[in-house]
Formats: sequence, structure tokens, C-alpha cells
Amino acid sequence: MPVTGIVLIHNASTNATTISSINDKITRLFPRIIGKWSLDYKLYRENPILDHGARPSGQGQVTVSRFLSQLVLSHHRDDLFCLVDEPQSNIPGHANFEKKVIAVFDKGMDMIITSKLSSLWILRQSMRAEGVAYAVGDEFVIRTANVTQTGTFRYIVVEIEYLLSDDLESSKIVISDFASRCDLPNGKFFFGDSVHIYRKADEYQKFTRADTGLQYMEAFRARPDG
Repeated sequence: MPVTGIVLIHNASTNATTISSINDKITRLFPRIIGKWSLDYKLYRENPILDHGARPSGQGQVTVSRFLSQLVLSHHRDDLFCLVDEPQSNIPGHANFEKKVIAVFDKGMDMIITSKLSSLWILRQSMRAEGVAYAVGDEFVIRTANVTQTGTFRYIVVEIEYLLSDDLESSKIVISDFASRCDLPNGKFFFGDSVHIYRKADEYQKFTRADTGLQYMEAFRARPDG
């Protein structure tokens, strides 16, 4: 599968750092517009009234809650990406991926989570993005969008897809170079670098669609320091 990289651009408050200015820069590469795309992201926290006695507590004997990240991408329209992780902090925005499980389900699983499992997981955060996808030559697809939370702008997300390889490590360099060609504003890259936690050692290099989901989840769970 083609390799992707996610760039999250915070502090998008100047005329040079808006979705329009980014799209204008991309048009200098003579892209072909593929069409619109969108994403929906939800973050759930484990219900605090549940019995956590069987699970170790964090520092100060405070039980550490698990979080469930759920993602839907329009360009993977049949897939629901789910990540369960156990951070070292109860702060919802704190990213720690030492213990996690990521899986790709049929999109219908969303209804099960929101209805059948509502007593186990409580919705803490919901974000949405809508934007435009471009093809640049036969090598790249680039997707740009504003990310909003309850209608309020949060940041800009850019997904760069490199079509000519499924090797994660070598493609990182190619994707980073392409981002420079696009003259993107300063942002933080996410390549799913903790991917080795859910993979076997001999599978580490080969990219899968689960990696794209992981990249978005790592981006949305990270602190805004990019």
C-alpha cells in the first residue's frame, strides 16, 4: 500500500498560514484536483465508575484510564480505525503509546460503540475536517483540510501519500522532501513511529492502511507543540 505522512499545522493565524495559502502553493506544482475529502475523529474515555481493581494504578495510586480513538476517513470509506491506549496520565490530550491496540473494522462498528458500548466508553472529544485532495504527477496525492472541534477551528491537517512505495522508512524522506517542495508552513510530522508496538519485527517496514489511521490518531492526541 502507498505510504502516507501527516503534517499538523498549529498557530494558523497569519495570512501565510491558512488553508487557502497552502492550496495556492500546491497549485504551483500543477496538480490535478481529485475532489473533496473528509474525516471524523472521536476520542472516548473509559467510564470512570467501572471497576478498575484488576488494573495497576499510576503514580500516587490513581487508576489510569484507557482511551479509545475512533477515526473515519472518506478515502477509506468502508473502514473504521480504532485505537485503545493506556496513557500514563489522565489528561485527555496526553499522548503515551506504550500500551495500545489498533485495529481496522467495518464501518458499522461505529453503531456498536455508540449504542451497545455506551456504558463502557464516554465521548470526550469530537473533531471533523473537510478539504480538497490533489494528485501531483503519478507519485503523490496531497490532502489538505481545516480541522474543527464543535465548529471551532483547531488546526490545519495535511496528508501526503507517496504512491510508489510501501516501505515506511525510505518513504519518510521522500514525503518530507515533497512537503518542502510544497512550501508548507512549519508543522509537526507524524509517521506512526510507534507502529512497531503492534507489529512483528519482520513486518515493520511494510506499510498498511492501519498505519494511516495511527498517524492521524497520534497527531490528534499529541500536544500542540508543532
